[in-house]
Amino acid sequence: MTQPPTMRVGASLGVGALAETFLAQDADGVTRVLKRMHRHCAYDPVLVAMFEHEGLLLGRFEHPAIPVLREQFRDASGVPHLTMDYVTGKPLDAVMAAGRVAPSAAVAWIAALLDALDHVHARADEAGRALGVVHRDVAPGNVVTRDDGTVSLLDFGIATSRWREDAERGVLKGTRGYMAPEVVTGERIIDGRSDVFGAAVLLYELLTARRLYAGGAMEVMLAIAEGPVPSARAVDSSVPAGIDVVLQRCLAKSPDERPTAREARALLLAG
Repeated sequence: MTQPPTMRVGASLGVGALAETFLAQDADGVTRVLKRMHRHCAYDPVLVAMFEHEGLLLGRFEHPAIPVLREQFRDASGVPHLTMDYVTGKPLDAVMAAGRVAPSAAVAWIAALLDALDHVHARADEAGRALGVVHRDVAPGNVVTRDDGTVSLLDFGIATSRWREDAERGVLKGTRGYMAPEVVTGERIIDGRSDVFGAAVLLYELLTARRLYAGGAMEVMLAIAEGPVPSARAVDSSVPAGIDVVLQRCLAKSPDERPTAREARALLLAG
């Protein structure tokens, strides 16, 4: 689509390196999210491909925890846009700022997140070939606890898949403190188990009400890559032992020692 739909653009929801998101209303008065690429970025074909890749991926997902893509278009000057369903709720960073949450709520949220990640990781193209999608930024600002008690996974802007060759392999992308060891070291091609690591960090922080990997960039990267596998129960003895065992498996240094998102969800619910 080369022409924008009829929309009334409202308040800004946030500005990133590549785009800005806005509240908007479509022609039927339904509230949507409009994501508009920065005009100066639209001159770079690599950045445009990265932005439009997010729309391609969203068009393949069919999961209640992932906002539905409504439109992907360029305006008259060629600037790419996406419109998506608007999700009401509170991002996990705001939830964490309010303090510890009940273990049952934390486990339910992360189990729902892992279910969404399993869907993402299992997506295939029209021919049935696995897309190999990795979100790459499972962090508090990209997970929303919704008003209906479930969660939503947002922002696939730096996701990778078979549809987009990562020309910047080795360049750190993601949120500090939530990147898996193999992302930090760049020693191997990442897969969905890197997202599982990020989800486990979120669970640890929800259960303990403290950051797992905090400090300066080098301090955090060293702790992730070389530090001991942490135990939430060592910080808070009220954390159920079974949940702590699952956490430590998901926080393993080697992705080969971590469960997949589907396996992690099953283990978490059984713990």
